[in-house]
Amino acid sequence: MTMQRNSLARINLWCVVSCLLWALLPQASHAARPMNTDDANVVDPKACQLESWVRRNRSSTEQWAIPGCNFLADVEWSLGGQQRSEDTPWNSSLLLGQAKKRWLRLSDGDWGLSTTLGFVNTQPTSDFNAPQRDVYFNAPITRALGEDRFLHLNVGWIQHGRDNTSRPTWGLGGEWPLQPRVIAISEIYAENTTPTQYQLGLRFWIKPQRIQIDTTYGSVVGGNSDQPWITIGLRLLTPAFLP
Repeated sequence: MTMQRNSLARINLWCVVSCLLWALLPQASHAARPMNTDDANVVDPKACQLESWVRRNRSSTEQWAIPGCNFLADVEWSLGGQQRSEDTPWNSSLLLGQAKKRWLRLSDGDWGLSTTLGFVNTQPTSDFNAPQRDVYFNAPITRALGEDRFLHLNVGWIQHGRDNTSRPTWGLGGEWPLQPRVIAISEIYAENTTPTQYQLGLRFWIKPQRIQIDTTYGSVVGGNSDQPWITIGLRLLTPAFLP
């Protein structure tokens, strides 16, 4: 219990410090990480965003940061990574890159459609585990239900390099505003033949359409008490500034 309380304290301190630092920068929505189920939207043309979060599992802590920009042609390019610290010596790092193309722009009471192609490189620090590269494809579909409510459906595929297996993936998520600056979020998702997982959480706009913080609770559907996790995140969006 003491270790868990210390870990949660470090997560809260990280979030507060990050929010304060980024709030001092010059000020130049929809589903965002750490939700696994993506939406059909992309960051505004000529603008960028930073999605960062900490995920605390029972025996490990993950620190994520994924910046992304929309340079042209409604394609959002992202390149970021994760550092995972285990409560044992088996730590790892991860590099993620993807391109997300918006084909159908979302509007009120209508549908949106995008496709995403990306890779994940995992580099363990232990000599007992080999590096791994996964390649994935995803098709996020979003239905706008009105009054800033959204339903997201993901259908995709992932190729695992370690054992050379391919699996279909899916996700279903939603967003429901509770107040103008507070949004409830939920999702379920899985790879084929793996347990279904879920997340529930809240998002808070510190500065509307510019600075957002979030927190989620997740676990495995029908899982035991050893499997849940929590996340605390920070999302920053810029105005258009790219040439």
